[in-house]
Amino acid sequence: MQFGATVGEACATFAITNIDDLFVLVTFNAEAATSKVITPFRIALGQFIGFTVIIAISMIGFGISLVLPPKPIGFLGLLPILLGIWKFCHLFFPESEEHTEISTAALMKGILKVALITIMNGGDNIGTYIPLFAQVERAAIAVYVVVYYILLAVWCLAASLVMRQRHVLALVQKYIDYVIPLLYTGLGIFIIVKSDCYPWTIQQINDSTASDPGQGTMAGVTTFILLAAGCAMAWATVAKRKTQSTVDIDLARTDGTPLEAVTRDADADAH
Repeated sequence: MQFGATVGEACATFAITNIDDLFVLVTFNAEAATSKVITPFRIALGQFIGFTVIIAISMIGFGISLVLPPKPIGFLGLLPILLGIWKFCHLFFPESEEHTEISTAALMKGILKVALITIMNGGDNIGTYIPLFAQVERAAIAVYVVVYYILLAVWCLAASLVMRQRHVLALVQKYIDYVIPLLYTGLGIFIIVKSDCYPWTIQQINDSTASDPGQGTMAGVTTFILLAAGCAMAWATVAKRKTQSTVDIDLARTDGTPLEAVTRDADADAH
């Protein structure tokens, strides 16, 4: 094993398969600018957890491609799109921040969200690392993994530093509520397009039938999922807002705040 060549190959394969992760990290750091749950440290932790899962899957070797091909992983890109729809619903029905406590479960959800999206975006990593690890020496695999983790830390630091620039932070804080839904939706579309999961699935459907129903089938299923999930999220957001208004009124009765003022504020928030 030539150490210099191995390190160079590790850097090259990481850059090819993770250059898009900068977009993911900037998205999360943009959310962290105004979030109490998502922080740069938790973003980095989630990235490392997600990347560790990708490495663990890749270590299995060629056999994993027979059980879990990398292309279908791209369908998980629908989840960031749904998350973007959820964030978009909050533009019309903002959540009240009063009486809100950050629990340990909420903090864990923030970390797991980053880890999950990192795994979703790892289809190309798995598709590259599986044949790569199967062809090199065991010592080279160890070098690859160490270099990958070092570069991942550099990726996280770079994204965090970009968002710490004052002029960038000022723009983010001003337009964050409008940008975040678009970023998540764009991220989901990017994952789906990059993975070629739709062309792959359409081809599988067409090959298994006499006709060619793959394109129509996938269009119908995707439209149904997005519409059903969008309607469910809108309903849940409205219901949650009404529940919060009821809680605010009950608290107002307890602490002596005029009921008319609380009701007026709740109606204003709802509209």
